[in-house]
Amino acid sequence: MNQVENKMEKDVILVVDDQPNNLKVIASVLGRDYSLSIANSGANALKILENNTPDLILLDIMMPEIDGFEVCRRIKSIERISHIPVIFLSAKNDIDDVVNGFRCGAVDYITKPFNSVEVKVRVQNHLNLKHALDQLRITNQKLEELNATKDKFFSIIAHDLRSPFTSIIGFSELLYNQIIDKDYESIEQYAGFIKQSSKQAMELLTNLLEWARSQTGKIEYNPEKLNLTNLIEETALMFDQIALPKNIIIKRVLNQDLEVVADKHMIATVMRNLISNAVKFTAPGGEISVSAQKEEAEIIVNISDNGVGIPSQRIDNIFQIDNNNSTLGTANEEGTGLGLILCKMFVEKSGGWIKVMSEEGKGSVFSFSIRL
Repeated sequence: MNQVENKMEKDVILVVDDQPNNLKVIASVLGRDYSLSIANSGANALKILENNTPDLILLDIMMPEIDGFEVCRRIKSIERISHIPVIFLSAKNDIDDVVNGFRCGAVDYITKPFNSVEVKVRVQNHLNLKHALDQLRITNQKLEELNATKDKFFSIIAHDLRSPFTSIIGFSELLYNQIIDKDYESIEQYAGFIKQSSKQAMELLTNLLEWARSQTGKIEYNPEKLNLTNLIEETALMFDQIALPKNIIIKRVLNQDLEVVADKHMIATVMRNLISNAVKFTAPGGEISVSAQKEEAEIIVNISDNGVGIPSQRIDNIFQIDNNNSTLGTANEEGTGLGLILCKMFVEKSGGWIKVMSEEGKGSVFSFSIRL
């Protein structure tokens, strides 16, 4: 069984020839195994290629207005279709014509009259090579994406994780020296800095471990029936104490006993990151609102704040791993954006969506859905 028979859809071959009899002969040879698209001139072939991408092109040379050489040159000059293999099928058998055909970018040159078996074998060989190259391009693209992700990961470890530990070490030394000198004036302030940096390091480590596990496929989606109202309340309660030093109120607007079937760990991680961000980027004395309501076949959860907001140029890529811009919180808290990557990953794993609406200087609303 050859590759064509293994494919659910037949490969598409664009046949370009101005002679109807030639088109009939080619159709009789290839029409059974392939899906043929016909163009009776070079101009028509280029028009077809504006909206279609065949797997291979069989191209005659001697045609009115635009000859096959020029058609091939134009195809190879257009990035979107330049990868399509072109085989010349022509009565011109002079060595200069053959060389010219290859110089134009063709992968093969078959002279007329042709042997039908030879044509079928050459066509299939070039199609096999084309599919292998397509797969190689896809693999290379995935590798480039993985490299970019790896670079981001190491950047976070090298820079963002080092920052809170540098702060912890620095203030610990100051605290130690002041205790030695029996100078207790700034002890409370230094201890506060150490506490804040420790929380930041712990949050970052938690997200890094979650993200690393997700990249190695070690996180499984384990749905269970859970009370979303209770889960949100538990998460918000955890941040009440964290928000207290900034005098931030976390309001809950929740319907009683909202029940869903979802992965409890993933939804808790999403809530933890979104509420944490809201606390970071809300000024002292501000307000955060956490709400959830049922809408048709899903539950919508909103976390809104009246904080610093997000610049419009950052919103489009805020959930992407290559988003390297980090904004300081209102108490100089640092973030990496990795938490939002986890949020998007976990929400989509649950079959939902996540989005943000924000206005710089006025606050943000992060919303995500959970399917019922």
